Amino acid sequence: MSLTTPHDIALLITVPSDPTNPAATPLVSAERRITPSWTISHLKSRLEPVTGIPCSSQSLRTKSLSGTWIPLTPEDALVGDTAFSLTKGSEIEVLDTRPPGSRANFSDTSGVDKYVMPAEKYEQLDDSVLAWKRRAKLGRFDPKAKSLDQLVEERRGHDADQIRTKGIKVGLRCRVNGSDERRGEVRFVGEIGGLGGEREAGCTWVGVEFDEPVGRNDGSVEVEITEEDGRKGREVKRVFACKGKNYGAFARPEKVEVGEEFGVLDDLMDEDMEEI
Repeated sequence: MSLTTPHDIALLITVPSDPTNPAATPLVSAERRITPSWTISHLKSRLEPVTGIPCSSQSLRTKSLSGTWIPLTPEDALVGDTAFSLTKGSEIEVLDTRPPGSRANFSDTSGVDKYVMPAEKYEQLDDSVLAWKRRAKLGRFDPKAKSLDQLVEERRGHDADQIRTKGIKVGLRCRVNGSDERRGEVRFVGEIGGLGGEREAGCTWVGVEFDEPVGRNDGSVEVEITEEDGRKGREVKRVFACKGKNYGAFARPEKVEVGEEFGVLDDLMDEDMEEI
C-alpha cells in the first residue's frame, strides 16, 4: 500500500556549497516527495531535518524553464502554485541565510573524537572478520601456520643472505628497481621497528638517497607504535638525513643493485662528451 497520494511530486532537494558556482558539489542532494497542497512554510518545516537548516533561515528557490530563479514565496503560498511550475524532477535549492560563522560544518570532522575499539574487545566479537578466520582456521589460526617469531627469523635470514650476496653496504652507489632514473647512494641498511607492522616484522630495509627527487620521502617513515594504554598508534621516525623531499626511499634488498657503474648520470654524460 502506498504511503503517498497520487498527487505527490518527486523533487530534488539540494543545499549548495557555493551558490555562485553551479558546478560545486552540493552539501546535500536528496530526492523527496512533496504534496502540492502544502504551504511553503510547511515545506520548510519538512526540509529542516533533511538539510539541517532552521526554517527561519531557509530561502527556497527553483529554476524556470528559461533558467531563471523563481523564489518560493510568500510563506502562505501553496507548493503547487502554477507560478512555481514544480513538476516531477524539478529541483528546489535551499539557501542558508545565516552568517557563515553560524552554520554547522558537517564536512569538517577534525574535531570529532573517533572511536577505536580496544583489541581485546574486538577479539571477543563473533561476527567479525577475525572470528571468521578463527572458525575457518585461516592465517594465524591455521594449526600448520608458522608463528610470528618463526616468520621473523626466516625473513632475517633471507635478507641477510641477499645483502651478503649482493654486497650491499652504506656508502655504495646503487640503483633501485633496475631503473637508471633511480640511482643514488645507500644511506642505511637494517631493520626499522614498526615499519609495515607484523606483516613485515624482521625485514631488513635499504635506505637510499637518490640523485634526483624520484623517491617517496626525505629519509623518514611512518611506523606503528604501542601507546601507554595499549592502543596502536603511528609516528614519523627519522632514519637518515636526506637532501630534500622525495629524495629518499626504503627498498627491499632484492630490488637494490650496488656498484661503481651506477654513478651520477650527469657526470657520466659529461665524460662521454669529453671522449667524443
